Amino acid sequence: MKLRKILALLLTAAALLTLAACSGGSGDAQVVNILSANYEDQIAIQKVWLEEKFPDAEINITYMSSGKLAAKLQAEGTATEADIALSLSSSYANTLKGEGLLRAYTPEGTNFKAEYADADHIVNPNGVWCGAILLNTEELAKHNLPEPKSYKDLLDPVYKGHIVMTNPVSSSTGYFFLLGILNLYGEEEGWAYFDKLAENVMLFGESGSIPSTYVEKGEAAIGLGIDYEGMRLESEGKPVKVVFAEEGAPFDYDTTLLINREEEPSAFVLEVMKAITSPEGNAVFNNYNIAVLEGQPDRGSYPADFKVLDMEGISDAELKTKLTAEWSARYE
Repeated sequence: MKLRKILALLLTAAALLTLAACSGGSGDAQVVNILSANYEDQIAIQKVWLEEKFPDAEINITYMSSGKLAAKLQAEGTATEADIALSLSSSYANTLKGEGLLRAYTPEGTNFKAEYADADHIVNPNGVWCGAILLNTEELAKHNLPEPKSYKDLLDPVYKGHIVMTNPVSSSTGYFFLLGILNLYGEEEGWAYFDKLAENVMLFGESGSIPSTYVEKGEAAIGLGIDYEGMRLESEGKPVKVVFAEEGAPFDYDTTLLINREEEPSAFVLEVMKAITSPEGNAVFNNYNIAVLEGQPDRGSYPADFKVLDMEGISDAELKTKLTAEWSARYE
């Protein structure tokens, strides 16, 4: 009889422990899984900021190039373990939105500029970045190369094997150069331009950071890269010069996205979204030069004659699918 009572007590205790464990499960746990297309040095800074804000939480941030990040979310659908996606360009973000893979989230106390705001509060903008011609001045001198001033200059055979660009299929940076130049010249002349440019390009890299990395290290004399990366390298005293093409600079904005998982987002995930999209958080997560918040000043110093290309269609997911398919057929 005593043994039966002891067994009953043990079973009751086990059940209570199981119930306690369940009540402290994923619904209450302070865990967030973030996929980010931002660069790893920036991710490290952003992770520290979140960990200081939420010291008892588990903050997981994984870097992936834009194309791979979007493809992962598309493949996993609502079964994904990702809670938040960061730094995807507007076209990738709108693709995911159209496929029902994102949830609406309205930031509190954050006023986005009208040209970047989403009426559905699904694609929340984070920052704007531009494209530039990045030059390694030592490599130019070593190979006796003139400084290019325009996109047309880059077609000169003297630059053959000295240019790095990112692949528009995998990189948002590569894509905005593609779209901007096609808008500039029209599709027929624009594709003819890239046919000629491809003859001079030594590498179409996967990530938007590759041009600046190659130029910084002297592995390429010229990179079609990101403005703020070149400006940072210049400020650090590297032999890097930023040139904005005479025709204009391409640009796009990136985003902060709440993923549409099978289960509702936890209260903690929503707290993280609130932190990232706040004006304070935007100052940490927007490491670009151009602001997306009303009343927030731009960073960086642009030349007096700085201008941008016509980027009509930059957020059009169907157009991106069409143009990147054409790119693959031509150059891959």
